[in-house]
Amino acid sequence: MMNFHINPNEGVVAGVTDGIASNNQALRLERQGDLQGAEQAHLEAIRVKKAGFGMEHFTTAVSYNGLGELYLKMERLEQAEEYLNKALRVRRRSGPKPDLAVTRDNLGKLYEMKGDLKAARDIRMEGVPDNNIACSNYNCASLSNSLGSLSQCSACKAVFYCRRNCQQVDWRRHKHYCRRVDA
Repeated sequence: MMNFHINPNEGVVAGVTDGIASNNQALRLERQGDLQGAEQAHLEAIRVKKAGFGMEHFTTAVSYNGLGELYLKMERLEQAEEYLNKALRVRRRSGPKPDLAVTRDNLGKLYEMKGDLKAARDIRMEGVPDNNIACSNYNCASLSNSLGSLSQCSACKAVFYCRRNCQQVDWRRHKHYCRRVDA
């Protein structure tokens, strides 16, 4: 359930307006290739949202997740893990269910990059009881799926896809980490 403020204080107003503006700026800078600028914008969004909403609010988790994704792209895995775990902690308690699936999939990608396919599979499988597993193709909008509706990589069994096309698109990323596992 969302908390709406009838008469919000300045921190909440700044958290909404300035936090969203900083998130949007981070995404623009990332698309332009300015990853350091994007990092600073994400950090500013987190600072403003923490001040307005607190560190455990689902809107702050959006920024934790965004910064974690950026750190994955930058291959700064320890920092990515730190921020993705912050997002996971908050999203397990509040916020939209698909957001939780996205953070788990991001952590799965992190574990793939670290060579731990078991951890990658395990974090994604946490969504099974709630039918809340994201397609591992980053650009796919299918974010909250049942295990039965997904296919998995036949070699490593650590990633899940809603369609064959999604698996083909993600193969450019996944092939660097995939290895056959014995059942």
